[in-house]
Amino acid sequence: MDGKELFRRTVETIQEMHLKIGDSAGSVSLYYPFEGDFEALQKEFFVASDGQFPNMALEPMPQRVRITASQEDCARIAEMPVKDTMRDVVTMIRDRASFDELRDAIARKYPGARFGKAGGVEFDWALSFPEEMDGDVYCISEEMGALTCHRFSREEYLEFGFALP
Repeated sequence: MDGKELFRRTVETIQEMHLKIGDSAGSVSLYYPFEGDFEALQKEFFVASDGQFPNMALEPMPQRVRITASQEDCARIAEMPVKDTMRDVVTMIRDRASFDELRDAIARKYPGARFGKAGGVEFDWALSFPEEMDGDVYCISEEMGALTCHRFSREEYLEFGFALP
């Protein structure tokens, strides 16, 4: 993962958190696996952020990197446009849609979307969109009558050894 991709993942993760739980007080720390040239990663990250989030910090850790976003930066990110696919999936799950309702609504709005059985025991279904629309894979489970969702990059999902739907 390069700094530009890390910045994109950071923004989308904070947006997803905001969609799921709303405003939160305090800063957010995110951890991503990383081994490589930290200085190059950090430079690319801050070039990608274009100075929009002056309080974000990157810290190298053994085999990973920690990104800390201040409460102010999280509020700025929450105001940015969210990709439609993520907003629709997260909002329907947050609003307690059934799996059938989610599948039918996604199929109507995004004809190229594909649902399939998830490869792992932790998830029931995997949802993917055409890569140019959304490169993430949404792993969905039903627990006690409610859906939950975990979002992974396509690369992460494939590294787990799972096949795309």
